[in-house]
Amino acid sequence: MENASKALIIAGAILLSILIIGLGMFIYQQAADAFDMDTFNATQIQAYNDKFLQYNGIITGTQARQLCNTITSHNRITAKDSSQFVKITVGDENVNVEAETSNGAGADDNAAAFNATLSSAISSIRAGYTYKVTYGYEPGSGLIVSIGLAKQNN
Repeated sequence: MENASKALIIAGAILLSILIIGLGMFIYQQAADAFDMDTFNATQIQAYNDKFLQYNGIITGTQARQLCNTITSHNRITAKDSSQFVKITVGDENVNVEAETSNGAGADDNAAAFNATLSSAISSIRAGYTYKVTYGYEPGSGLIVSIGLAKQNN
């Protein structure tokens, strides 16, 4: 009789520990969802956009290349989700990852293809010219999703 009561106590403790672990996982998932890109607050949106907005207006070719390197770094960090890529247009050359995502390539292949295309766009930027920067924002969140560089008449 004494062994049976100890077995029930052990079984109860195991069930209680499973319940605590499940509750911990639930709280973790809720916290992870809070940091999702879709739930940015105004401060987070401003911080996200600031790394691109520092190049606002008319910039030199060197600054345009720095902006492209910033975009490359950003896209490398967000390689798992190509919907978060910042797309760029240099003059008439549209550097876009959507063509690469339609062929079934993986996230790493998409990032590599995008960055290779971006590298060719960077090579078309000349240090002696100035460029006007324009931004495209996602309608729902206000995040920058595209950047245009138009060469100015010097």
